[in-house]
Amino acid sequence: MSIPLALGNPSRSVPPIIPHNLLSGSIPASFGNLSGLKLLDLSYNALSGSIPASMGNPSSLEGLDLEWNELRGSIPASLGELSQLVTLNLGWNKLRGSIPSSLGNLSNLSWLYLSGNNLSGSIPASLGDLSQLEELHLFQNDLSGSIPASMGNLVSLERLYLSYNELSGSIPASMGNLSSLEGLTLGWNELSGSIPAALGNLSNLSRLYLNDNELSGSIPSTLGNLSNLKTLKLYSNELSGSIPLALGNLSGLKLLDLSSNELSGSIPASFGNLFNLERLNLNGNKLSGSIPASFGNLSGLKLLDLSSNELSGSTPASFGNLSNLSWLDLSDNELSGSIPSALGNLSNLKTLKLYSNELSGSIPLALGNLSNLSRLALRGNNLSGCIPMGLRAALTDNASLSFCS
Repeated sequence: MSIPLALGNPSRSVPPIIPHNLLSGSIPASFGNLSGLKLLDLSYNALSGSIPASMGNPSSLEGLDLEWNELRGSIPASLGELSQLVTLNLGWNKLRGSIPSSLGNLSNLSWLYLSGNNLSGSIPASLGDLSQLEELHLFQNDLSGSIPASMGNLVSLERLYLSYNELSGSIPASMGNLSSLEGLTLGWNELSGSIPAALGNLSNLSRLYLNDNELSGSIPSTLGNLSNLKTLKLYSNELSGSIPLALGNLSGLKLLDLSSNELSGSIPASFGNLFNLERLNLNGNKLSGSIPASFGNLSGLKLLDLSSNELSGSTPASFGNLSNLSWLDLSDNELSGSIPSALGNLSNLKTLKLYSNELSGSIPLALGNLSNLSRLALRGNNLSGCIPMGLRAALTDNASLSFCS
């Protein structure tokens, strides 16, 4: 069903909200004649064609929501004339071309959603003029160039999502001015340079995604100031140096992923203070030294991946306290000594990978109690004795050992 052209007649009573109605066809240019219109919501339909330039005419418009349609073409520069606009949502269409710099004129704008399109070119510096902006969603486009330093002027901003683009250059230090920011996602781009220490000023931040870029240098110790942080993703970069001890101050952290970098030195014992941690991934670095026994304090931990490092020493018996653990990967390190029988206490464990280490001694019979274990890898060690029969179904490699009778 297409939109009736008669709706563009200002003399008619116009329903301002008509989402989820399987509407098809194009948006009538006559909608630009609706001088008293405050809200136009055509989201979640099957509208196609371009956004009429006349949509910049209704000076009273406060909300324009066209997300989840099949709109094509470019974003009309005329939308920058909607001086009363508070919400602009054009996400999840097939829009192309650049983001008009004229959108920086929308002085009352609080929410700008342009994600899930094919927008290209750079982010206009003029968006830094949107002093009332609380949410800026530009993720999953083809945007390139650097992040404008003017983004640091958006002091009301609570969420800035720029992931899944082709952005390059460094992260502006000015982003440390965004004191209201709760979510910052810059992952899956081509950003380079170091992580600005100024990000440690973002006291309200709960999510920080800088993963899958080309960031280098060390992790700033100032990130340990982010007392409200719950998720920190820095994986798949070129970060080096040691892990800051200050990260152990992030007591509210639930997910910490520093994997696939070039981090070296030891794992801070202060990580044992991360009592709310559920997922910790440090694999694919150059970490050395022993695994801190303090990890046994992380009672809520569900995933622990320390694989593909240079860790040595024994496996802490305190791991047996991790009653919620379902995934434990210590493979491809230089761990020695025996497998602690305390691992047999991990009743929720589904995956246990210990391969390619220097482990010795017999396999504890207590591991046969792991009734939920579905994946066990032991190859490439110096283990002796026999494998408990209860592990037969879980064993995924040939450990050159027979099963206990």
